[in-house]
Amino acid sequence: MSAQCEAPSSSRIFHKVGLTLALALAFSTAARASDWVAGPKSEARVVDGGLLDGARYALVQVRLAGAAVTYWRDPGEAGSPPTFDFAGSDNLGDAATLYPQPSRIDEDGSVAFGYQHEVMFPIRVTPIDPAKPVILTLRLDYAVCDKICVPVHAQLSGVLDPHPQTPESALLADAMKNVPKPLDGDAAAKEASVAPAPVADGKAQWLVKINDGEARDLFVEPPAGFYFDVKPAAMKNAFLLAMIEHPAKRTRPEAPLRLTVAGPSPVEFDLVLPAKN
Repeated sequence: MSAQCEAPSSSRIFHKVGLTLALALAFSTAARASDWVAGPKSEARVVDGGLLDGARYALVQVRLAGAAVTYWRDPGEAGSPPTFDFAGSDNLGDAATLYPQPSRIDEDGSVAFGYQHEVMFPIRVTPIDPAKPVILTLRLDYAVCDKICVPVHAQLSGVLDPHPQTPESALLADAMKNVPKPLDGDAAAKEASVAPAPVADGKAQWLVKINDGEARDLFVEPPAGFYFDVKPAAMKNAFLLAMIEHPAKRTRPEAPLRLTVAGPSPVEFDLVLPAKN
């Protein structure tokens, strides 16, 4: 038995070339950005982020009207996180979405973690062939809340040339200032200290002290089944973590928490809670 491969027809080749050219022309030459795609109280677009430390970037920019809110990867007590689906992209090996530090937002008594006015998500792009353009096709789904919450879908696309016209995008530099720097090993160990705190209202608590920089807020992503309430402690750069929910017969998570420290120089790292004395 033999298999036969049919060579691509000239019409298919010209269609693909035409699609690439059309997407390239859809990006404005000045900002290298796609057209805005409007949704309820929001609009979204893709921007060519250029290069940073040798890596290729795009930006997904979302603007929100009035007091509307959209959400972080952990939305808190309300909302839903955004999803980024790059299936259908061409010459794309990997697309890593980076999340800017969120804000703590009161939504009629529920605490949400997210963004207002505008947010830019850097996308670190790895091409299959670095010598060829990357054709991004993005299905973006996100929630927008302002009195009522609505799901929003945006179909976005753009072409990232292998040699960008803006090697160091000012938009990318601004966006990356809000992306927490990941810490591990010794750097993570030096960043924070943690110790058991007195039980309050029947809830186990831990005191987390951030040892360096300015900590405006602290966001906790625990293992499944756990939920923590975070409040500022009496001392500067310190927070009380109260365990509000946990699985039966488990008095603390054995796996580490992921902590995001919000501030002028945001960072994120894993932290293991010590056992109570």
